[in-house]
Amino acid sequence: MVGVLAAAGCSRPVEPPKVYTAAETHSYLQKLGQIRALINADNKDRIPGMIRGRDIATLSAQAAKIEGYMGSVAALPTNGVDPDVMKFTQNFEAILDAYKSVCLDSAELFREMKTANVQPPAPGGPLSDIKFWSASGPTDAIGAVDALLKSMDRMDTSAKAAVVFLQPIINRVSDDADKLRTTKDAHHEFTKKAKAELAQRYPGFDWTSKEILP
Repeated sequence: MVGVLAAAGCSRPVEPPKVYTAAETHSYLQKLGQIRALINADNKDRIPGMIRGRDIATLSAQAAKIEGYMGSVAALPTNGVDPDVMKFTQNFEAILDAYKSVCLDSAELFREMKTANVQPPAPGGPLSDIKFWSASGPTDAIGAVDALLKSMDRMDTSAKAAVVFLQPIINRVSDDADKLRTTKDAHHEFTKKAKAELAQRYPGFDWTSKEILP
């Protein structure tokens, strides 16, 4: 009897398996979609305008706003949400982080350029104003950064002599755009996979609308 009790005392209670429901998963994605709609609007309108306007203050404020989006995502209740959707969320959080970096580093670049024009570095004189390179491409944040980088490449020789000291931050802005491209591509590929799998797993719900999965 003592042996039986001892064995029973050492055993651990078996936890019931977690239950993931279609309703909870769908509702979670719907709430996440509301945050996605906000950053999508910023990507198409606000962020490109800030970059083209060399607006240091609003770019910094936009970075703080994106930090708020990230906090809102983290605060969403995840009880009953399919684990695959959490991978979707991680991908989306990486995109938000990339947007934030674009805003912060672009603001720093413009700040350094402004400082250089007050106290011109040697060699070279004051930096000429950026004349954005125009092309028939996307007018989103990535397109705006690409135009910024191309415009800096097209500066005249005397301006380029003064801009050498800015190369590290220019490289960071370029890396930010590459990171944003990579994270968005990975997110897109995972989303296609998730749409198909969730449709098979929970056939009673529509997983194809952009408000749920882009």
